[in-house]
Amino acid sequence: MTPTPVSILLIDDDEDEYVLHRDLLAESSRELYELSWTADYAEGLADLTAGRHDAYLIDYRLGDKTGLELLRTMKEAGIDRAMIILTGQTDAAVDQSAMESGASDYLVKGETNSAELTRTIRYAIERCRILSRLRVQAEILRNVHDAVFYVTAEGIVRDWNEGAVRIFGVAREAAMGRLITEICPHPSGHPFFRTIIPAIRKHGVAEELIHCLPGGARDVYVRAKVTPMHRQGEEGYVFCASDVTKEKLLEAELVRISENEQRRIGQDIHDDLCSQLSGIGCLTKVLEHRLREFHAEEAELMAGITEMVSQAGTKAREIAKGLVPTVLETQGLVLALRELASRGRELFGANCIATVPDDDRLEQISDAISIQIYRIAQEAMTNAIRHSDAELIELSLKIIDGFIELSICDNGRGMSRDPGDTGMGLMTMRRRAEMIGGEFSIQTSPGDGNHIRCRVPLFS
Repeated sequence: MTPTPVSILLIDDDEDEYVLHRDLLAESSRELYELSWTADYAEGLADLTAGRHDAYLIDYRLGDKTGLELLRTMKEAGIDRAMIILTGQTDAAVDQSAMESGASDYLVKGETNSAELTRTIRYAIERCRILSRLRVQAEILRNVHDAVFYVTAEGIVRDWNEGAVRIFGVAREAAMGRLITEICPHPSGHPFFRTIIPAIRKHGVAEELIHCLPGGARDVYVRAKVTPMHRQGEEGYVFCASDVTKEKLLEAELVRISENEQRRIGQDIHDDLCSQLSGIGCLTKVLEHRLREFHAEEAELMAGITEMVSQAGTKAREIAKGLVPTVLETQGLVLALRELASRGRELFGANCIATVPDDDRLEQISDAISIQIYRIAQEAMTNAIRHSDAELIELSLKIIDGFIELSICDNGRGMSRDPGDTGMGLMTMRRRAEMIGGEFSIQTSPGDGNHIRCRVPLFS
């Protein structure tokens, strides 16, 4: 099968140049070339615009015009062509101008042999193909809905697409050359240096939920995937970030509604069910006393019912306490966590130890953060007792380097699967931590128990 020849157009006002280049191309044994010729500037421009040929040889001098004008016209139109400038003499200024105007390469007439000419044409065609592909990819990245931007190892923004402009509300010109920590600030600091870079060094990639306050006025949440990339010898990182602000605000609202409903159910259990169980217990106690004199056997049965009702009432009150941690509202997080550990000892017989210092800063934590920390501790202790068969659970809360750190360790049987994918309880704890701008982690292995850790900015 005969290969398709490479089609080339020579734009030159000298027909002798056509004959010369035709003969040079004919000497090539590597590929077939088909050379056409035009001396007319307008005709050459029309052909370039339509892209009728694979490559173009363009003379620097074209009567009262120049080949550079053709190049610039193509560049302004955003049209990529394999264009090679031909000139009569070596001139660095012309070479530079040609490259800046969009030429693929530069050849000096009379100094070019067949091999150099064909090699230059091949390279020009390949360079044009790559440039066109990169231009399309750049246009896609520029207009993609998500934020895609490049940050150096020092945190300086070097690229910023339209998606980033839309999400963060910062124009490209305003973002370029600035620190990412300045563009996307947060009271507790952007996680770029604190968690993202260490995660990349360890795993090769980082995935992070980032809470930003661009402009200091509105909350923006993005879920970002960050990968390392070297660009022009510079070490840096590419962020691909999706705007999840609406989802996070909706999630927070759902949690708020859930907390309110939980409180309502707990209050109903305490006020209605516990009261009814107490009333039933009183009635069964009365019946027990009346039966004692003549129906001793039935009285014993009634005593058993009274005891069961009493136990049910105690259990209902404990459930109500879990649903409505009134101590959290009345006495604060410190006492609430201590009571949580005490209740774990009483209800389940596990050795629950709470190490929570009397620190005034812990009492200044907002209600929104306090309730989530309490719920994470509650869920972790419940999981350790019910699913890990733990006999010892150590809970601690402290402030370290501007962070509230909650830690729950147990001596249970641990987990064999990836803790990131295990159970609704862990997923719920992770979500609760994310809601308050916290970092959630778990260390576990079969037979060695679990260590759950949650770090939340003290002022978030």
